[in-house]
Amino acid sequence: MTTVGTAGAGVQPSAFLDSTVLVRLFLFWDACRTANIGLDRVAEWGDLKAILATATPAGDAVNRTDGEYLRLGLRSFRRLRERAGDYHYFSSRVCWSEVHHVLLEGRGLEQLIRQGVPYGLRVKRPQVLFRVALEENDYVQLGADLEDFREMLKLDYGLDMIDVEDSSAGFGITPDSVWDVAQAVWSRLLMEVIDAYLFAAAISIKADFFITGDGSLRDALRRLSDPQGAWEPMAVSLKKAIGMDPGALLPCPLTPSDPLTNNLA
Repeated sequence: MTTVGTAGAGVQPSAFLDSTVLVRLFLFWDACRTANIGLDRVAEWGDLKAILATATPAGDAVNRTDGEYLRLGLRSFRRLRERAGDYHYFSSRVCWSEVHHVLLEGRGLEQLIRQGVPYGLRVKRPQVLFRVALEENDYVQLGADLEDFREMLKLDYGLDMIDVEDSSAGFGITPDSVWDVAQAVWSRLLMEVIDAYLFAAAISIKADFFITGDGSLRDALRRLSDPQGAWEPMAVSLKKAIGMDPGALLPCPLTPSDPLTNNLA
């Protein structure tokens, strides 16, 4: 039997943020940095778009997909900021690895487009081409940007996203213990391995909410957090396997735009 870790002495409710949330927050932060405006000074997406249009030559070329990511990043920031004094925020080193991959891939794609590489070729051999397109400075700069992003959110806006596996945080949760819980999850519900690990990390830290922009993942987690019918014995079996009390609650999935609440009953 695997015993779930403990979140320590704090009594504040908590939320776990997956990589989809972190990527959108980063893109919003990066856009605000380009526009030289504080994240908390952006009232509406249209205002930021107007500033970007004058701040950079490419600012008026933001497409619909980019705009939606920035809107979601703005909403996520607002939701997290308004409850920053009431909630603990957690994530995982795996999430940050995914964020790094997504952002690095995006930078590689930008380079390929600038170099005029045809779309078909970009799709067929992306890894080989990306390795050629990306320079050492791209890796160094992205690492520095991610450090600045986390530090600014923590110091300027009170959004300290602690890695569940961080030994210095004192939670006593190791990657091995999270993998044990993840195995119990994927043994009962078909789910991507990394998604199972992230949900297991949220369970291990006893998070009240699991915030994700992945609709399919949210649906799967909702079936476990609020089991109905045939899902009830599955949830009971999972709790038993990982050493949870049968009456304990599993993390409740939310969209990045959903408000956090203290009503956890």
